[in-house]
Amino acid sequence: MPIFDQGYQHWDGEMRGHAWRWLAITRQGLRTGLKNRVTRTFLLFAWVPALALVFMLCVWGLLERKSELVAPLVPLLSFIEPRILADPKHYRLEIWTICYDYFLLTELRFSMVLILMVGPGLISQDLRFNALPLYFSRPLRRIDYFVGKWGVIAALLGMVIVVPAVVAYALGLLFSLDLSILRDTYRLLLSSVLYGGIVAASAGLLVLALSALSRNSRYVVLFWLGIWFVSSVLGTVLTQVDHEQREHAAYRRAAIAPTTLRENETPQERQRRFRAFNEAYRKAQDEVRAEEVRAAARDWRPTVSYTANLSRVGQYLLGTNAQWEKLSLLRPTSQRARFLYDFMGPQYPWYWSGLVLVGLFGLSACILNFRVKSLDRLK
Repeated sequence: MPIFDQGYQHWDGEMRGHAWRWLAITRQGLRTGLKNRVTRTFLLFAWVPALALVFMLCVWGLLERKSELVAPLVPLLSFIEPRILADPKHYRLEIWTICYDYFLLTELRFSMVLILMVGPGLISQDLRFNALPLYFSRPLRRIDYFVGKWGVIAALLGMVIVVPAVVAYALGLLFSLDLSILRDTYRLLLSSVLYGGIVAASAGLLVLALSALSRNSRYVVLFWLGIWFVSSVLGTVLTQVDHEQREHAAYRRAAIAPTTLRENETPQERQRRFRAFNEAYRKAQDEVRAEEVRAAARDWRPTVSYTANLSRVGQYLLGTNAQWEKLSLLRPTSQRARFLYDFMGPQYPWYWSGLVLVGLFGLSACILNFRVKSLDRLK
C-alpha cells in the first residue's frame, strides 16, 4: 500500500502573472456552462442570425460583381427597391447597415436568454456553498474574482455577437472582391465590436450584481426576467398607449363623417360620401404617421425598457436611422412618412439611453462592492 507524504510539496508548474489570475475563473466557468447540453444547443440556434447575415452580405457582394451565380436568387430579393438592385454598389452602405442592425437586434434577444441560462449562478452558487473563502485563500483579489466571473458572460456574448459580425464582414469582403468596402463600411465592423463590448459590460455586470444579491439562483432568474422582459413589456405598453392617443386625436381633428346609410340618399351621393370618407381617413392616417415620426424624437417611453436602451445605442453606433432616411428618398413624397414610420427605430437622443445604462452600470458596481465587502477580512 503506497504511503504519500502529506507535507509541503513544491509547485513545479508554470507561474503566471497576477494580471492573468482571473483567467482561471473564466475558463472554469466556461467549462461548467458548456457542459450543459441545453446551453450548447442554444448557442447553435443563436448562430442562425449570423448565417443569415453572412448569406445576405455574400449575395450583395455577388450582386455588385454582376455574377451569374446570384441570378437565381434575384427573384427572392423582389422586396428590395428595383433601383437599389440596379446599382447595388451605390447602396452598399445602406444595405450593409440595415443587415447589421437586424442582426444585432436579433442577437440581443438571444443574448438576454443566454445570460438567463448562465449568469444567475455565477456568484449565487459560490455564496450558497460558501466557496468564496476558498477563492480568497489564494493570492486572488476581489477584482480578479469579479473579472473572472464577468469573463464568462463576455466570452459567451462574444461568440454570438462579435465573432459572427467579424466573420460576416470578412466573407462579405471576399465575395465582393472590392477593397472600397473597407472605406465605405469599416465603421460597421468597429461599431459591431464596440456594441458587443457594451452589451457584455452592461448586461454582464448587471447579472453579476443580481447574482450577488441572493444565494438562490432561482430568485436571480426572476430578477433578470423583471429587468429584461417586464421592462420591455412596460415600455411597449406605454409607447402603444401614447400612439393610440395621438391617433384618436388626429381622427378627431380630421372630422371624419359617418358612413352609415341615410334615407332618401341616391347611389351617386352615397359614392361621393364614401369617397370623402376614404380621403379624410387616408389624410388622417398620413397625419398620424407624420406625427409619430416627429414625436419619436422626444419620446422617453422606450427608455423604460432595458433592451430598448441597448438597441438605441446600437442604432446610433451603426447610424441606422440615417440610412433609412436616405432610402426613403427613393419613395414618392406622399409615401415617405409611412416608410419612415414602418422601418425607423426610436429617434430620441441616444445619450438618454446611454445615461440609463451608465446609471445601471454604476448601481451594479456598488451592489457588487458592498455585497461582497466582508470578503476583505480574508486578506
